[in-house]
Amino acid sequence: MSNAPTVPLADQLRLLELQQLDTALDRARHRMQQLRQDPDYARLQQELADYQRAAEETATGLAEARKAVRTAEATVAGVQERRDRNQKRLDAGQGSAKDLENMMHELQTLKALQDEHEGTELEAMEAAEQAEAADVDAQRRLAAAQTEAQERGAALKAEAAGVAAEGKDLTGRRQALAATLPTGLVARYDKIRERNGGIGAARLVGNKSEASGMPLSPADLAQIEQTPVETLAYCPDSGAILVRAEQA
Repeated sequence: MSNAPTVPLADQLRLLELQQLDTALDRARHRMQQLRQDPDYARLQQELADYQRAAEETATGLAEARKAVRTAEATVAGVQERRDRNQKRLDAGQGSAKDLENMMHELQTLKALQDEHEGTELEAMEAAEQAEAADVDAQRRLAAAQTEAQERGAALKAEAAGVAAEGKDLTGRRQALAATLPTGLVARYDKIRERNGGIGAARLVGNKSEASGMPLSPADLAQIEQTPVETLAYCPDSGAILVRAEQA
């Protein structure tokens, strides 16, 4: 302890205030990192991408189903047109008896063919109805996913803005406070803090170090108590500067 630097207790107490600001800054940085890597937002973004793909697939399916309906309708209309044309010729008695007989046979064939194509048309229309229902459901799910993701994103952005403002305020206060302390003391504190996972200074309360959360051994405590309060003491477990605030 004899080679330990001497620092007025008032400065040591301000060092504790500096530690409080640094701890708050660490919390703000950690929270900002959490906001950037928010698992809920990542999940919502993945769900949104999945719903987007599903909506694209149902939209493609609906377009194809509607095209199939148009094709079936055109086929039925073409057969109906031929039937109408032949029926008019038959009704008008145009052609020989053999021609009329052939037209009657063709009309029967066209009727069977039209029935077949109308069945295909009906199936296509039913498939289109199902495709439309699937597309409506997919679009609804997509819209809901977009809304949820946007709301979560907006909430994260608002909180991040608050955390950033808090960090800016803390940084300003930290700089102002550090300027009132000896440069060597702040440098020593910063080095210890960097090495010690964020704790550079803490109180010694009774026989307990708030840096490690552990009580000091009787020998370590006796050695600290035998040194002047202005002489820097260190936590034997963490290496952090111990401030004997109770002696202020």
